[in-house]
Parts: sequence; C-alpha cells; structure tokens
Amino acid sequence: MKFLSASLRDLIMKKVHALLLIIASVVSTLLIPYNATSALEANSNRRTPIVVAIEKVGPAVANISTERLITQRHVDPFFGSRSELFDQFFNDFFGQSQKQMVERPLGSGVIIDEDGYIVTNEHVVSRASKIKVRLSDGRDFEATMISSDPISDLAVLKINSPTPLPYVKMGTSKDLMIGETVVALGNPFGLENSVTTGVLSAKNRTMTFNSQYGDIKYDGLIQTDALINPGNSGGPLINIDGELIGINAAIVNQAQGIGFAIPVDKVRQTLVKLFNFRELNRIWFGAQVEEQADPSKGIMVSSVEPESPAYKAQIKTGDYITKIDSKEIRDILDFEKYILKKNAGDKLSIIVNRSGREFKIDVTIEKAPLQSVEKLALEKLGLFVQDLTPQLAKQLNLWWVKSGVLISGVQKKSPAAEVGIKEGHVIVYVGQYRINDIEELGALLKIMQKGDVWEIGIVWSDQYGEHQGYARIKIR
Repeated sequence: MKFLSASLRDLIMKKVHALLLIIASVVSTLLIPYNATSALEANSNRRTPIVVAIEKVGPAVANISTERLITQRHVDPFFGSRSELFDQFFNDFFGQSQKQMVERPLGSGVIIDEDGYIVTNEHVVSRASKIKVRLSDGRDFEATMISSDPISDLAVLKINSPTPLPYVKMGTSKDLMIGETVVALGNPFGLENSVTTGVLSAKNRTMTFNSQYGDIKYDGLIQTDALINPGNSGGPLINIDGELIGINAAIVNQAQGIGFAIPVDKVRQTLVKLFNFRELNRIWFGAQVEEQADPSKGIMVSSVEPESPAYKAQIKTGDYITKIDSKEIRDILDFEKYILKKNAGDKLSIIVNRSGREFKIDVTIEKAPLQSVEKLALEKLGLFVQDLTPQLAKQLNLWWVKSGVLISGVQKKSPAAEVGIKEGHVIVYVGQYRINDIEELGALLKIMQKGDVWEIGIVWSDQYGEHQGYARIKIR
C-alpha cells in the first residue's frame, strides 16, 4: 500500500468499507428472529384491522357436526290398555312411518367462556343424539347440551378441556352503526374456518324462516351483506375490534348478499335464562340480582328470599356482589355461569360492597325447595315433576309435544315406580283431562285420595322412536 498514492488508498478503503456494510446488512437480515420478522409484518399495509380481528376470534370458532337418529314411530304396548282420547292425541302427530336414518348436519358455534361454553343456533343441534365440535387448532371434542331456547333459536353447549379455551369477547348491539365493517366466521358447507366480510346493512329486522319444525320468527335482527351460508349458522358476527355483535342466524334463499344475525344484547338476555342454575341444577342461592351501567361495580342484589342461603348468610338488598371465590362478577351471566358449576352443600366465598365498605360473606348452596304441587306429586305418586318447556321437549326428541309435565325423577318403591313410569316420560293426560302444565296437574292432585286409582297418559322418546303409554296408578 506504501507504493500507492494517498488519494488512491483512500478510495480503496472507502470501497472496502462499503462492501463490509453490505455484508453486515445481509447477515443481520438472515439472523432476524421470528418475532422480529412478525413485528416487521405487523407494520405491513396487508395487516389490516380485519386481519387482526379475525386472529382474535378465529381460535374461538367451533365447527359443529351432529348425528340425529330418526326412527319408525310406533305405539308401545308396554302399559296395557289405552284411552281413545289419548290414542287420538298421539296419532294426530304421526302419519306414515319413517325409515331409520342418521343425518350429520354441519353448523357453527362460538366459545364464550374459557371453561368451554359454546353458543350456537338451536336449530343446529335440535334433536341431536350426538354433538361433535372441532376447533381451528384441529382438536375434537364431544359436546353436551346445557340448555336451549327454540323461540330465540339459541342453544348452549359445553366441551371439557384440560386447559383454558380461547373465547370471544362480547360487545354490545346498542351502538351498532349502519355501514360499519362486520365479519362473519364459521363453516359454510362444511368448509372449516371460513371468513366473509361486509357492512352492517340494517338493524331491527323481523323475519320468519321455514324449518323442518315449522316457522321460526326472529325479531330485532342485524342485517348484513357479509355472506352467511348454510353451515355459518350459529357462528359469530364480529365488529372491526373483534367483539361479538351477533350470532349468525339464516339467509334469504331467494336473495343474494343478504344475511342476518341475532344481536348480541338479545343473545346475552337469552343466555341468562339458559344458564339458570336453579332450573338446570336444582340448587338454591336465594337472591335476585341486577346489572349495573358500570360493570366494574359488580351486580346489585335487588331482593333476597326468606330463609334462603343468601338470607341466612345475611346478604342484604342493595349489596353489590363483585367476586365469588376468585372469579370477578361483572354481570348476571358471570353470576349464573359460575354458580351453575356448584352443587348443593358447596360453599361460596362472596365479596360484597355495602355502602362503600367491602367484606367477605360465606354462602352455602342448598337444594332448591319443592313447590306445593311438586310436594303433592312426590307424596301421592312418587314423582319429581316440572313443566315441559319447548327447549326440554326438543332435547328429549319430543318436538311434537307442545305442553305437558316432565317427570324429572322417580322415587324408588313408589306407586309410579311400581307401574314402570320412568325419568324422561311426559304426562299429557290424567284420567280424561289433558295436562298442559304443572298447575293443571296440581288441581287434580288435590282431589286425589289415598287408595284411588287414576289413569295417566304418558309419552316419551328413545332410540327406537316416539312412544305412548297408559298406566293405572294407585294413589298413596
């Protein structure tokens, strides 16, 4: 280098320095870790708010498949003689017999809780003998039906996972804006993890759709031009922030680009009923609660039943429940879901805010007390009874029974047990009287005397079909 001029040496050194900078840049690019690459991608124009919203909700979308057993309907002669009135009642619903077959319809759902509660449309899972759920990560689960409401066309399923599950955050339908971007997720035509986008076209639509069980009327629907096809039903409709704003319900077959969803506020109201722990698990807390405008305050106790567990623990009207055990309680749905997991005898540690002062109250859950009619049915017949609701009728594959009294349990060695009456049977006739609800049954129970023999008309469904029976039962 000493033979070179100073200017030439400077030029060579600059070239070498530039080459070293290029090599260093290439090497550093090759060594960028995955998360740094993701960070760079995050700044890409391709990573739109829609992409981010889908990434939030996608893992919480469930692909639902069901099996329905449809069998030949027949009269079972198990109970002996039958009333002509009862025969007519049964035969009114059935014409020619049907062949046995298994269907596997596909639908969608969305996980709303890390414990594995899934919301879907009731018509997706109605009369299902088996419900299977597949998540976006490929995991498969067998689901159980918790509760359903055919009038609102909503159902709650439960899957059990050893680890917490991804779930969607519930938004509100109070501030929906016409023209805002919405995204429908689901499994149209069995194509898993599909996404369609559009705008919110209208609010408060009322539509009636035909189904195999008759017309279903929806009130207050969200209308969107996001494609909602068969299989999307029961899946989530979300806003640009990835919040649940509706449950996809149906499409208008005669039109293109018109879809509907049940608004999330209506979904939330229905879920409060579907998670009713007193009705589902026969357990008693004994306090009515109300939601507050500010959910951080918890829920307010609006009334307390005398001699109830809440009353005995000295919970007062006006108290704010903020926590149960370690679970934060922000709304009635949180309250119902948490207590539903409990059984009679379990103790709850409740954090209460009373007049600005916070303290802990222990409440021991009890079995729900029997009503007077229920007591009479147990004393005279040995039966545990409750009203047959439309959702219970669907769960029991008794879709054709519009009303009656469901037998939820039979006491051992009781008059009912001796003649073969079982849990799951539905009372529709007593003597010559059609029984529509527990109140009508109660009127007859009051006039039944010890030693009397009454004829009871019962219907039920099992793997072999729908049946009727007529039993003579001796009152004790």
